[in-house]
Amino acid sequence: MSSSTVIWVIVAIVVALVVIAAVVALSRRASAKKDEQKRERAGELRHQAAATQEGIRRHQAEADAAEAQARQMRAEADRKLAEAKRLEVDAREQKSTLHEHVQRRDQVLQEADDLDPDVDRDAEVGDSDVETDGSVDTSTGQHRR
Repeated sequence: MSSSTVIWVIVAIVVALVVIAAVVALSRRASAKKDEQKRERAGELRHQAAATQEGIRRHQAEADAAEAQARQMRAEADRKLAEAKRLEVDAREQKSTLHEHVQRRDQVLQEADDLDPDVDRDAEVGDSDVETDGSVDTSTGQHRR
């Protein structure tokens, strides 16, 4: 091999190494630039997530407040329902007691009529002073016979 061929081979190898080094350098720069762009994008996404987190916290607080208000209203409704049931029981007891008093009064009046010689037993029975709903007609104050 001649010395000029050896020189050309060495020059070709050096040029090839320079080209390879340049390609590697450019590739690293491009990769570094892409990495930097990815870092920037990741930072933007984290910023957006932080802003969203604030909204989530606010909505969570609103939802918690609404839930607490609903529980409070449910408890109040339960208390009112219990009170209504108690009042219904009281009303039934009062009506029952009233009905017993009306029956006892009617028995006493019947006994009085049975004992009184002046009562006409053949006369038709008039309007009752006890309504069908259990209330008493206090307008006449009269016995029903």
